[in-house]
Amino acid sequence: MRRFNLFANARMPAVWLALAALLLAAACGEAGGGSEAAKEQTLVIGMSAANIPVPDTTPTEGYEGMRFVGYQLYDALVNWDLSKSDKQATLKPGLAESWEHSDSDPTLWTFHLRKNVSFHDGTPFNADSVIFAFERMMNPQFEYYNAQLAGSSASSFRHIESYAKIDDSTVSIKTKGVYSFLPYDLTGILIASPEAIKKEGAGYVNNPVGTGPFRFMSMKQGQEMVLAKNETYWGGAPKLDQIVLRPISDPSARLAALQAGEIDWAEVPPPESIELLKSAGYQLLTNPYPHIWPYVLNVQDGPWKDKRVRQAANYAIDREGMSSVLLVGAATPSTQPMYKGHAWYSDKGEAYDYNPDKAKQLLAEAGYPNGFKTTFLVPSSGSGNMWPLVMNEYVQKNLKAVGIDVKLETIEWQTLLTQFLGGFPKDKEVGAYNISLPTISPTFYSMFFSTASIFPNGINIGGYSNPEFDRLVEKAETVFDESEQTAIFREASAILADDAPYLYVVHDLNLRALSPKVKGFVQPQSWFADLTTISME
Repeated sequence: MRRFNLFANARMPAVWLALAALLLAAACGEAGGGSEAAKEQTLVIGMSAANIPVPDTTPTEGYEGMRFVGYQLYDALVNWDLSKSDKQATLKPGLAESWEHSDSDPTLWTFHLRKNVSFHDGTPFNADSVIFAFERMMNPQFEYYNAQLAGSSASSFRHIESYAKIDDSTVSIKTKGVYSFLPYDLTGILIASPEAIKKEGAGYVNNPVGTGPFRFMSMKQGQEMVLAKNETYWGGAPKLDQIVLRPISDPSARLAALQAGEIDWAEVPPPESIELLKSAGYQLLTNPYPHIWPYVLNVQDGPWKDKRVRQAANYAIDREGMSSVLLVGAATPSTQPMYKGHAWYSDKGEAYDYNPDKAKQLLAEAGYPNGFKTTFLVPSSGSGNMWPLVMNEYVQKNLKAVGIDVKLETIEWQTLLTQFLGGFPKDKEVGAYNISLPTISPTFYSMFFSTASIFPNGINIGGYSNPEFDRLVEKAETVFDESEQTAIFREASAILADDAPYLYVVHDLNLRALSPKVKGFVQPQSWFADLTTISME
């Protein structure tokens, strides 16, 4: 093909030179996708929550609130590394570049803060910001103390005795005893702009300000929240211009919205839609992550106080059938808090195969040959709960077959969370809460199972207690060697399997469906997600 050089003739009139330059610029733009580059990059996510998370530093709607709001608007001193899909997420520096504990006094930790970081309102992040965040949730005499946040984040602060500013870029934290898991706790303490909180007062949640990769734009409760990229994010600006969050609690409605192009990302679509969506070109993603879908049993009162009854119920569950048939492979069976393949999983614990006859035998030995009646409080939707209505009905049928007659009382997710944190009701019989729980941190063992955490001082609301388990957990908290911690937690897992303080059912595989237009997302082995790598085709 013969090529023409439009600029070869130096005597070309100026008007022709201008026209040639214009044509060349247009051609280059067309060839390089200039029109696409100018197109706004917006990702619309269909959440499983019924409401938009309240965007304070402890967002509502469980870990789904942290996933899509908390870790997008804010950072913690310690963040999660969500860059890999082939291994469980680990800790990485956040607003603290590094940290260490003192060799002479391991209760004393020093955190070296990231410099030249600004909040979305332009004010600087520094040690004063960290102290303000701690005071807001730990000091009832502080002018900006928030009792609601203090309650919802108490587990992150329970081992902290004191904290202090050393200089503008350094803070110290002293724990109540030797406690090796402080960095894990700090991932739950998000840092907001002190100036924004002072300025907005009670209205802060209508204009939240953090240092995170996205900044708050607008919110219509029950409808949507809009976040925009933080162009000056210290970790690098996201590729997306905007994220739109929409609460769609019904799985079928999320599926319909995805198929209609109203959303680009659907959390937990109906499992029966997996093959249909794959054949239509959608991205169907799963990955193991630290999660369990159990029933937290009331082991202090009634039939569930007897370990034989708890074991009987565990033998009554057809976990394989639920995982492979009902959920079409979107979950795996659970017989202890950790899933097979996790470092803390123990192959020495009671292995609950599907054995209705053994379940009936154990019930008879416990004095319930004809079974008993009980009530389970269950969620209608929400973070990590997968498809709770059909799953609960499945378990209800399994238990009925061995004589345990369960009445299901369905509650909206955030309301159930609030009730759960308040313990078991005193005015009526409730045998269990069905609630999705994160096993993301080693503190899970102490928070949910140790004697010291029995409600009302902690969130071991079922009242489980085992001295040997307590001894192991207390030892793990004083050990800084990871291999030694792992060995301890395996022993603890075996005890929890045998004692069965929970009715173990399945581990979620974090099913989500993405439009073919969504590019660059890494499905991590985590409750959370890095949205900064995503672009829209």
